[in-house]
Amino acid sequence: MARKVRVHYEGALYHVITRGNNKEYIFKEERDKEEYLKRVKKYIYKYSGKLYAYVIMDNHCHLLIEVSKTPLSKIMQLVQQTYTSWYNRNYKRSGHVFEQRYKSILCDKDSYLLSLIRYIHQNPVRAKTSGIDYKYSSHREYVRGENDVCLAEEVLSMISPNKRKAIESYIEFMNIEDSEVMENSAGDLSPGFEKIETEINKMVFDKKGLEEIVELFEDKYNISIEDIKGKYLKGEKLELRNKLIKEVLKYKAINQVELGEFLSISSHLVSKIWNNE
Repeated sequence: MARKVRVHYEGALYHVITRGNNKEYIFKEERDKEEYLKRVKKYIYKYSGKLYAYVIMDNHCHLLIEVSKTPLSKIMQLVQQTYTSWYNRNYKRSGHVFEQRYKSILCDKDSYLLSLIRYIHQNPVRAKTSGIDYKYSSHREYVRGENDVCLAEEVLSMISPNKRKAIESYIEFMNIEDSEVMENSAGDLSPGFEKIETEINKMVFDKKGLEEIVELFEDKYNISIEDIKGKYLKGEKLELRNKLIKEVLKYKAINQVELGEFLSISSHLVSKIWNNE
């Protein structure tokens, strides 16, 4: 069976996870991590994407990428293929370097950007391999401006126009316990985090992404999502599109504006369908 096309629209935000084939340590040496990071930066910015966070561990990595007109699949294909060529040549080997296809989770930028960054930066802490000040993590870019690979300045400006205060609030949020994120109300956090919802961490682990919903929907109804895009639909296609809208919004995979863009309809129409008007 052919692989399904990944969900794409301009401005889509993806949490990308890549792993070594058979859980191999494909980033064990510092030069391995540096070579991979160099390619990530090159191809994301070549195609006008944005990188908000990253962490490169010994056998896997996490990237938080916002795409423009070029699909994530093309960007990641170039990153993975060029790194595979370098890795095999450098270590005098052949064959697969990465575990099948990378995993990508489509996320709601407005609600979850900061917590996704926190989740990625906390990876070395959860793995008990390092503290949060891990060398191959974008955390250092947020705190000290090192490397200049991701758009730390852009994110910090969302927290506060005062850079010092933004960094202080960022550090506080990065260092609190997961349980505190779940238990505290947004108002208990530092200024600049008032929009963060208390269930964010649960979303990172449990929430269905748009891509997963779309794949399940296509399998269940034996239809391509491309066939139910646009506002001029009738009969079964119209009914299926409306079902998809309710499924996506039920799981809060993306917001109504993003869903409208994805389905080539207005957010007003999405809202009407969601509210059964």
